[in-house]
Amino acid sequence: MIYHKHFYPPALLSISGKKYIVPGWKEVPINTQLSDIKWEKEIIEKKQPKTIIKTFVSSSDSNILYKTEKTEQIDGTFKYYCNCPGRWRAKDKRCKHIKELEKC
Repeated sequence: MIYHKHFYPPALLSISGKKYIVPGWKEVPINTQLSDIKWEKEIIEKKQPKTIIKTFVSSSDSNILYKTEKTEQIDGTFKYYCNCPGRWRAKDKRCKHIKELEKC
């Protein structure tokens, strides 16, 4: 019995007189059949994006609130958003609220 732990089910592939289980490209004896393989499905945990939300009060009008978000992407990078006018005015799209949130 050959054990195959992978997210995708096994398939057999013969190339140049050799046989492989794919995915994974594990070499197996040439007379191996799919019935000889015990497949265990690998569970892949999805990482939920983590979001930090911070609210800032406008310096010109205390009734205006700006919402700033810092979201961690699956690949580990961060994405920032702010609904203040300074975000679209800045050349790099980083207002003072986003710069403050980058410190966290």
